[in-house]
Amino acid sequence: MAISNGVFNLAADKPAVFREVARVLRPGGRLAISDIVLESQLPGSITCDTTYWASCIGGAMQIDNYVDALEAAGLKVRTVVDNTEYRFISSGAMGAMDKFGVKSISLLAEKL
Repeated sequence: MAISNGVFNLAADKPAVFREVARVLRPGGRLAISDIVLESQLPGSITCDTTYWASCIGGAMQIDNYVDALEAAGLKVRTVVDNTEYRFISSGAMGAMDKFGVKSISLLAEKL
């Protein structure tokens, strides 16, 4: 089992990271992720802002693209759960939550 807590959203090439995870997991191996995702695409003014990267928002993917990238890497997404109690501290991050659907999820995937 591989476990990640809010790290993949900081990778510049997430599909490559997901492929590497799939490569090292044996068949039936599981990946448990807690990460930040989006409901809509962020504008460049946020994705290029180091403050938003530091708050784990600037590098976040849209949820459907995140799941698609995991499955393209050879993992089957079994469950996705919104972490409804998760809250950002900064006002800018809070605004991004409301405007772009930034949220925390927990996800379980399995290597086929």
